Amino acid sequence: PGSIIKPIGGCASLSLYLYIIGVDMTAVATMTKGASSKNKRAREEDNAEVVVGDENPPSTLPEIQERIKQLIARIPSKEETAQLSLDDISAMERWCKTVRKITRDYNLSLNFVAIANYQWEPDRPGHTGQSLGALRNQIQLSTAQTNIVSNHIARVLTPTLDTRLHKKTVVEKENGEKEEKYEYTAVINDPEMLQLNREQLCDEAIYKRQLIVSTMNQMVLCMDDYQKAEAGAAGAETSRFSMAY
Repeated sequence: PGSIIKPIGGCASLSLYLYIIGVDMTAVATMTKGASSKNKRAREEDNAEVVVGDENPPSTLPEIQERIKQLIARIPSKEETAQLSLDDISAMERWCKTVRKITRDYNLSLNFVAIANYQWEPDRPGHTGQSLGALRNQIQLSTAQTNIVSNHIARVLTPTLDTRLHKKTVVEKENGEKEEKYEYTAVINDPEMLQLNREQLCDEAIYKRQLIVSTMNQMVLCMDDYQKAEAGAAGAETSRFSMAY
C-alpha cells in the first residue's frame, strides 16, 4: 500500500497481481456480474417482439423478413390466378391492383435493408464486406424480377391515352357574337395493344405469380444466410482478438 508495484514475470496470475496491489476481487466480480446483467437485459430488450405491418415499418433484418412474409401471404392464390380471363376484365384488374400493391410494398421494404445493417465501410472486416455485397446483388436481382411483373401490370392498368376532340358547340351571344366551346375526352391510344397485353397476362399469370412468390421467399432465405455469415464473422473476429490478448 502507498507504492506502485508493477507486475513482473514471476507473478503467477492477474489475480495474484491484483492481490498484491490491494484490489478487492469481490468488488471486481460484483462489477463484472452487474455489467453482464445489464448486457443481458439490453439483449432481451433488443429481442423484444416488434409488430411490423402497414402502419409500422421494419427497422431490422428480422423485421424486414417478417414484413416480406406478410406480403407473400397476401398474394392471390394459384386457383384465383388460374381463373383470370378476358371474359372478366374487372377481376383481372383487381388481381393486377393487388399484385401491384404487394410488389410496391416489397420493393419499398427492401430499401430498409441498407438502413438496418449500416456500418461505416472502412470499419467492416473484409469477409463481412463480401457478405454485404452478396446481399446487395441479391436485392438488385430480386427487384429486377418483380419489375418484370410490375411493368406488365402497368401496361394493363395504365395504357397509353390520347386526348381527342369529343364535341364542339357554338353558342350565339346576345350581341350577335359566336362563342365556340370544345369538349375533349381521353381515349386509349392502341386498343389492340391493350387487348394483347391482357391476353398475355392471362396466359402468363400463373408463371408470373410464381416468380413473385419465389423471389420473395428467396430474399427471406438470403437474409438468413447473411445474418448467419455475419454472426460467424463476429465470432471469428472475437476469437482472433481473444487469442491475441
